[in-house]
Amino acid sequence: MKALPKNVKNALKKELIKKVSKDPNGCSEKLSGPLNEFRSFHFGKHRVVYRVFEDLGAVAIVGIGAHSASAKADIYRRLEALARTGRVAESLLVSLRGFSVKQSGGSGQLPLKPRPG
Repeated sequence: MKALPKNVKNALKKELIKKVSKDPNGCSEKLSGPLNEFRSFHFGKHRVVYRVFEDLGAVAIVGIGAHSASAKADIYRRLEALARTGRVAESLLVSLRGFSVKQSGGSGQLPLKPRPG
């Protein structure tokens, strides 16, 4: 997210909070293969790949890439390579280290709104 222009980064952050934090599964597509535990959220010319941790009430973003047919394969291909080597899990651990359910934001994590019930 650091490489995105500031205006795109701010708009994307607002959209993630508005949609992903409220319904991370409903506003995204489930991925398959080595990335079957991840979801893809589309925003303008970008796609955000993340994993939902229901038990922690958190979403961990693992990748952001351009939204196009060739870039789609590229972002997924890079993440699949990381998944095969365990590097995606390692980056998730680094993101979640020190995370508590009461915290919000930081390190690519979004708080989830508690489900009624």
